[in-house]
Amino acid sequence: MTDLNRDERQSIAETRGLALLAGYWGGYIAMLIGDDGTVSLMRDPSGMMPCYMRRAASGVVLASDMTAIAEPGQVAVDYSALARMFGGIDFIGRKTGIDGVEELLPGERLVVTADGNRIEQAWSPWDHVRPPKGCGFEAAAVALRDTLKDSIGAWSTGFDNILVGVSGGLDSSIVAAALGPRIPRFRCLTMVEPGTDGDERRYAKALVDRLGVGLDAPIFDLGTVDVTRPVMRHLPLPIAAHYFPALQAEHRRLARDRPIDGYFSGNGGDNVFCALRSAAPLADRFLAQGLHPGLFATARDLADLTGSGMIDVVRAGWERIRRRKGGHRRRIDLTGLGSTGRAAAVAEGDRHPWFAAPPGALPGKAAHVAMLARAQKSIELYPRAISPPQITPLLSQPVLELCLSIPSWFWVRGGRDRAVARMAFRDLLPDLILERRTKGSPGGFVRRVFDAQGTMAVEMLLEGKLVGAGLIDPDWLIRASKEGWRDDGRDHRILTFAAAEAWTRWWEEGGRVES
Repeated sequence: MTDLNRDERQSIAETRGLALLAGYWGGYIAMLIGDDGTVSLMRDPSGMMPCYMRRAASGVVLASDMTAIAEPGQVAVDYSALARMFGGIDFIGRKTGIDGVEELLPGERLVVTADGNRIEQAWSPWDHVRPPKGCGFEAAAVALRDTLKDSIGAWSTGFDNILVGVSGGLDSSIVAAALGPRIPRFRCLTMVEPGTDGDERRYAKALVDRLGVGLDAPIFDLGTVDVTRPVMRHLPLPIAAHYFPALQAEHRRLARDRPIDGYFSGNGGDNVFCALRSAAPLADRFLAQGLHPGLFATARDLADLTGSGMIDVVRAGWERIRRRKGGHRRRIDLTGLGSTGRAAAVAEGDRHPWFAAPPGALPGKAAHVAMLARAQKSIELYPRAISPPQITPLLSQPVLELCLSIPSWFWVRGGRDRAVARMAFRDLLPDLILERRTKGSPGGFVRRVFDAQGTMAVEMLLEGKLVGAGLIDPDWLIRASKEGWRDDGRDHRILTFAAAEAWTRWWEEGGRVES
């Protein structure tokens, strides 16, 4: 917490929050009242403090909890917003799944006057993409190390009993390593699905042995999951997967043994550390430096990273250069959607403002900014009124701004993704983690959920609101549930639909609000 003196408060008010963005950071919503009665509300760039709003000509209502601004059983679900969510995370803008409720996006400022209200961009990632002059790879790694240690350390000062979710991957390991000198009593948790890539105990054990802290490694409990019940109903859209109930059950068990006042995670690390697996960095380097001698090295790095041939990498890089004026291509998935759902999924009108790249934007930077927009969805693990907050320190404003300024080809140096972050923490993490090339996933547990409850999920969907509204194709559901398994992702898709159906019923039919 920072106490502001009178001059600082006046400067922040006079600049409508710009002085706050320039001199301070955190997870906050700032309210500023001008001499003329204008009220401005600004959400910080990390997005760690939720902000939902109902806007009308007569005024604006805001809250950081969906149930404080919308009462279950007294609202209508916005089915077009759900269709865009099914289409892909890149199609989610300000609209939530509740009709009339919007989200003030990170970095935005809501201005309310006697004549009405409007939304402005107080902070934009595009203002931070220019690299410092003369900054090399090693200097970028040093700057990132210092910024991460300072930011994560600052977050730690607000908590005495921290639980860190670790996977043995790079991002969560960096968070734990940066916490170590500050909070020697923190604990780590990794969830396990034996026999799959969801069993990361080997990596997590190497991390905690290096740091000298404790580790809990429970197996995902199928008994905690009921596909007919909503998952994380407090979220503005039903984007949470069915492994979260097992995680939440473990949190409750651990909290009974010892208090927990903050959940820390490495969420968003792939996005912040620009984990691209495309030819965009090669296109960026050519557009920024021309026929530079380093172009061959970047092409080789990308070939090593992706397993592609050099000719294929160069061809893909040229394609990114050729179509760069079209902006970033949003990824869309129309699998299983009905005609109404397909039309709503691709409809324009609620586009995230960060996707509007300025003229001359580099393709890799457009992809990096898009990744950051994705990272800021579903970072509120629990409603804050009933549980300690989840802290995602890798999304802190100083970290975001520094990582945006690092050239995209630095991030793939040596044929490794997130190369700058690996270099930054090379002496603090085990080699097993630094050299790791695989990623774990709870997908094996999700598959187990589907095997046990997939039939129940399909039956609920066929009789449900989403099929009735035309969002989901019932014929696809029947085919997908009867055809032989081909490891084509249909289990995840059906469970995604089931989570949305349960969430929709909870909101429209009047679910119980937890306290």
